[in-house]
Amino acid sequence: MRGVRIPQDLNGEDQFVLGLSVPRLAALLLGLLAAYTILHLALPVPLQLGAAGMAALAGAAVAWIRPEGRSLMHWVVAAVEFKFGQHITPGPESTPKVDPKQGTEAEPKLINDRGPRLSVVTYQTPSTPTQPSPAAPAQFADDVIELPERAGTDAPHPATDIELETVEPAPVYLGGPQVITFFSAKGGTGRTTLATEVAALLAMKGRYRESPSSRRESLRVVLIDFDLASANVSARVGIAQPTMLDYLCDLTVPHPDPRDYIVRHQATGLDVLLGPSKCLSGDRAELFGVPQAAHILSTLKAAGYQFLVLDMSANLGNLETYLLETATRIYCVVTPTAGSVQSLYRGVEALRRLGLGPKLQYVANKMRDGFNLSEPMGDLNGSLVARIPHDPAFDSAENRHEPLALRGAGASLEALRHLAASVYPALQLPVPSRSRMRSFAWLSRSRRAG
Repeated sequence: MRGVRIPQDLNGEDQFVLGLSVPRLAALLLGLLAAYTILHLALPVPLQLGAAGMAALAGAAVAWIRPEGRSLMHWVVAAVEFKFGQHITPGPESTPKVDPKQGTEAEPKLINDRGPRLSVVTYQTPSTPTQPSPAAPAQFADDVIELPERAGTDAPHPATDIELETVEPAPVYLGGPQVITFFSAKGGTGRTTLATEVAALLAMKGRYRESPSSRRESLRVVLIDFDLASANVSARVGIAQPTMLDYLCDLTVPHPDPRDYIVRHQATGLDVLLGPSKCLSGDRAELFGVPQAAHILSTLKAAGYQFLVLDMSANLGNLETYLLETATRIYCVVTPTAGSVQSLYRGVEALRRLGLGPKLQYVANKMRDGFNLSEPMGDLNGSLVARIPHDPAFDSAENRHEPLALRGAGASLEALRHLAASVYPALQLPVPSRSRMRSFAWLSRSRRAG
């Protein structure tokens, strides 16, 4: 496996002439040719001039006008697809059948999770506890999250003092381990910050069940620092030892287990495998390579972790190429600077040459008002999953050596939650409302006292 050389002078699209790409130039020429043809038809002069002018203006509009970074033809096709989509009769998957006696849905409903390998299937189990819950359909057998009835076995008992409105949904997780990584061809974009915050939110807020009748459990999430030249996860979580270097240099056992060097961040419940305390470059780079990374990932996958969040360097060497090929999703991070946008073009082009285009997601970090990334997203044929605003609270959290998710609030935390929900869609499920039951809370207290 070889490293990838990032090409220089890469723009969003190849400009042929007049600042236009070949398709846009062809649209302009077709419009001018249509105008020339109309002028030579045997038509009244006013009609000729009007039709020719409209044809020329249409070609120029298609060539140069690009709302939100997309051509007019793109918007016309999107409008046609949307119009036809409204007239399509929904199938049984999207139109749940309602039981007239119970008023509940009897068929599963598919919820779009915006992910390449993750689906969420909602199931409403019967009210009678003796009846078995419906089995998942065959078409959702792989990488599926099944949602049982919210008021099931995990509902709080009236004897507890837990507020019923704070009960979180707990889906049945049937998918395999997901490998999530954040990448940028430029340093300083906040890859480590986003990886740490997303991993912390998944560990703190993520809940799942092994089966519809089992108890709710927290997601098993591990954060791995593969940035061998500048490992900074330790500063984000406030833990210094042990590190990956201790695992590599352990001579007490013939085959050390990387799970023995994972530390638990008690405040978030996140497991962390810290990066090396020294820079592994030059002659030291031989200590860690693709075989060691493959052993760590395979061991942690077999240990039962649902999510493995990777922090990696901005290079594209053998190790980084292997990690990107192993990842389930790759979040390309861009900041509102000209250099970062240029690096985004180069990095995405390099990843697409590796065949990793379907895995790519885009997230904007340190965003300020007035900066628009619609043009780069239109060139890359992508969209932003989340926009993380510029907030000095990130620096304060780093100085406290803790994730912002522990004490953060406001727009920054909401943007981080939206980013984490793109990884695990169950975080966006609405919390069941029990406001009617609170009016009769005195009944439960009287039963408790009696």
